[in-house]
Amino acid sequence: MKKIQLMFAYHEFLKGGKYFTAHKILELLNKKKVYLGLNDTSWEVEQLAYKLKLPVTYNRNCNGACVYL
Repeated sequence: MKKIQLMFAYHEFLKGGKYFTAHKILELLNKKKVYLGLNDTSWEVEQLAYKLKLPVTYNRNCNGACVYL
């Protein structure tokens, strides 16, 4: 069910012109995990992950995160 919701989110970001965010979501779907930094694109993907209740882990410096599918 989460994969389907991620696909819908992917299409919505494409329609909205947020191609880098859509690419991160596509990377999450392909690789089952994605590393995020401190930019706006990563923040949008992290917020989507919290909304879908996907596991998010942070590294020890708190300057990066990893989202798992």
